[in-house]
Amino acid sequence: MNLTPYRFVKTYQHSYQFDAFDFDDIPSGKARQNTMHYTEKVVGNEVDTNGEAYYQLEGTNKKFEIRGTTHIPDNYPRRTVVDLTGMGLGQREYNDPEQEVPVTLVITGSEEYGYIASHKFGANNWMHELHDVIGDRQLRHVVMPGSHDAGMSMIGDSLKEGWNALGTSSNSQNQDLNIYDQLRVGSRYFDLRVASAYGGPFFAAHVNDEKSKTPVGATGEKLDDIIAGINKFMAESPGEVVILWVKYMVDLNSNVPAGAGRYWDEKKTQSFYSKMEGIKNRCTNLPDKKFDRLPAKTFMDQNNGGGCVLIITDGTLSDGISQDKPSSGIYYKSHMDRDDHWAEKETVEDLAKNQVDHMLSKKRTNADDSSADPFLIMQWLVTPDALTSTLDTSLGIFAMMYSNPALYWNAFNAMSPDYWPTVIMQDYVGLVLNKENKFPSDLSAELRVLCMGLNLYMVSQNCKVSKRGNPLLKKQGGLQPALAAGLAVNSNRLHQHSNATSAARPFPMKFHGVVYANGTIDEAPRPKFHLGRCKTLKAGTIFMNGTKLEVDTPNPDFDAEF
Repeated sequence: MNLTPYRFVKTYQHSYQFDAFDFDDIPSGKARQNTMHYTEKVVGNEVDTNGEAYYQLEGTNKKFEIRGTTHIPDNYPRRTVVDLTGMGLGQREYNDPEQEVPVTLVITGSEEYGYIASHKFGANNWMHELHDVIGDRQLRHVVMPGSHDAGMSMIGDSLKEGWNALGTSSNSQNQDLNIYDQLRVGSRYFDLRVASAYGGPFFAAHVNDEKSKTPVGATGEKLDDIIAGINKFMAESPGEVVILWVKYMVDLNSNVPAGAGRYWDEKKTQSFYSKMEGIKNRCTNLPDKKFDRLPAKTFMDQNNGGGCVLIITDGTLSDGISQDKPSSGIYYKSHMDRDDHWAEKETVEDLAKNQVDHMLSKKRTNADDSSADPFLIMQWLVTPDALTSTLDTSLGIFAMMYSNPALYWNAFNAMSPDYWPTVIMQDYVGLVLNKENKFPSDLSAELRVLCMGLNLYMVSQNCKVSKRGNPLLKKQGGLQPALAAGLAVNSNRLHQHSNATSAARPFPMKFHGVVYANGTIDEAPRPKFHLGRCKTLKAGTIFMNGTKLEVDTPNPDFDAEF
């Protein structure tokens, strides 16, 4: 995905024992599906395969490479290597997740601004890093990742705590990372559904109908743990805007009347508000105006620049019970104009068409009519029937294998300076799939960098919503300092680098190391090391495993690198 002002020009490619190796130029502001079709001489018997595509950012000296290779024998014999050494951003090796499931690379930035790519995480407070770009925009015109059913990173055991009625990890779990880690991978909008269990503690929940007599589903994270994670993140990563859109607000119990029988009473409601008051850095004393029309810096600069947590309630309470508590920074949904379009489609093809068509009906014009230019949520997720998600394909498989990857090659190419969502909401945010064990094996920054790139590149070209112009095309007198430590992928979670420092450094952070497919990081590889690159012994000839391969055009970089 190219979110830079420059065309990605394919300067050279070669392949060995690929049935197809189809790479080409990628225009500015577009994405392309490049294809690597691995050769299998005998069905199920893979052969050593290597291919390389070389790119240059037109008009610059920046280069990068994409390589396909094999590691035989291995549980993941097919690998993709993203080599951004020529951009000062290091290398990363990916396990190819599955047939026709892409490895995605998002690059944004410019010569004047610097570059960042999705193969590696930068500072946690990405909104603060873009303060000069997004601060003056209305909140509805800031693109951010979102988490669907955000608190459902686990399934509670009703025999110990929480509530469960036929809920399983397959049909009721929508995330793998807890909310603290969802914040760290970039999410800023949280679809948070809260219920009490048997009149007692508060939990995140996911059920088919929270007001019915017999809801089906389960509870997830404890509200106490969610609040602790939010407070920890806000202390570590100042300057962010975190939006909690709180739904349900009912009690999950057994054999109670449907509808009003589940509603909280005054005492329970006030107990919930008291819990939410435990969130530090709440957004308080906001102007009497629709929140989505306020400049983003109204929220980012609160709490002495520490940012703030915007709490919006969207539950159903009994008549006479207050639906919010503004004095504590807890607001009812009427304070925001939101378009939360749910496609409710079972296939990725139907989902994509529905969501893209809806996005293209909302032109970004800074219109006073909120329905024309809303705080637009793109629910990029399929809705399989209960039987399929329970017995056949889990919500996690649907998200990581099918719907999430389609965002980058489908919806992105339909976006333009006039048409883009405010929130891109997904299940299983920030994850790719381990096909052998059917659980997440790696973290990804694709959605986070996509949203950063849309803010920098796409939205900045719309002068009606962005008065500062395109930051990628002008000199920056000084870039926002990266106040938080860089993050690296390791052991299925994010870990702080040992070089954490509060000292200012340019954005983005440079990285010259290698991240291997198993999560191992080599911060200082040997000079001119390129993971998976073939060695050229003579111009125009490549030798691999004793096989001689002639290529059409010698690559001068080969001999220079080895």
